[in-house]
Amino acid sequence: MLTVRQIAEMLGGTVEGNDSAAIEGIAPVETAGKSELTFAADGLHAGQLVSSKASAAIVAAGQAVPKTADMAIIRVEDVNAAITTLLGHLAGPEDLPTEGVHGSAVVAEDADLAPDAAIGPGVIVGARAEIGARCVLCANVSVGANVKIGTDTILFESVVVRSGCRIGSRVSIGPNTVIGYDGFGYYFAEGVHHKIPHIGNVVISDDVEIGACSCVDRAKFGSTRIGAGTKIDNLVQVAHNVQVGRGCILIGQCGIAGSAKLGDNVVIGGNAGIRDNVTLGEGVKCAAFAAVATDVPDGQIVAGVPAGPARQEMRIAMAQKQLPELLKRVRKLQARLEKLESSKDN
Repeated sequence: MLTVRQIAEMLGGTVEGNDSAAIEGIAPVETAGKSELTFAADGLHAGQLVSSKASAAIVAAGQAVPKTADMAIIRVEDVNAAITTLLGHLAGPEDLPTEGVHGSAVVAEDADLAPDAAIGPGVIVGARAEIGARCVLCANVSVGANVKIGTDTILFESVVVRSGCRIGSRVSIGPNTVIGYDGFGYYFAEGVHHKIPHIGNVVISDDVEIGACSCVDRAKFGSTRIGAGTKIDNLVQVAHNVQVGRGCILIGQCGIAGSAKLGDNVVIGGNAGIRDNVTLGEGVKCAAFAAVATDVPDGQIVAGVPAGPARQEMRIAMAQKQLPELLKRVRKLQARLEKLESSKDN
């Protein structure tokens, strides 16, 4: 339990109101109750504070808020950064393996492990693999031969990194994600699909985060690449030879087909699909469920199936809602026209 004053000191903020109030939890403005802290990242939520039961709220330094007799206000420069700091404090340290090699791990004799790496139970580290300083490999992680991993990287439970792949520093990969399995490549001959060997690898740059149950496929030749600072959600498919730029966001259940190229700071919405060999320019945003079949220039926002400029697709969607009524009107007009033509013939 923390007081409003302690939270403000932690966040470098200032307090208006009762700074001795005890805070037991944090919740959105709509559901926060007594002894809970809420927050208002914009004017809309600030206006809702008047009806909130929270004991305190975090708001931006210059944000106007309604007067609330029983609610303390903590003013900070950046609400989102403050909430992130507070949540990190409340979460506490993760339950991770400690430094050293667990007795049940299987580590190749010629693997190179930093002395302060943490190798958890059931981990397998293949021949000539290199694990950098302060890396953490949680239970049942499998690291293949000739894999290289930088410093301060965490592989959570049951991650698989197959042979020859490269992972940078400060990377986080969620449970059951697979890095470097073969891409989906076949050729058809004599009535049979023949598998094409994939001899490339995957290169993941620094500060990348990948969620649970995602796949980044090995290149046919060369490398599938994920740029520095990119964040990938759960259940995302990145196919062979895809090139993902820096600072991209790939949201759950999207799929990037083979050899597609994403520029820096691209955002792909949930369930969106990017066709093979398509290039998305820097800063492109693809709405959820978009099906992108052609190249998209820098800075464009696309939506729809097939994807087109988002504003145009929104107008098309609105027009589609009117189709039943328009169809009735067309049928009425057609009936009147047929009646007029019939009367002329008579």
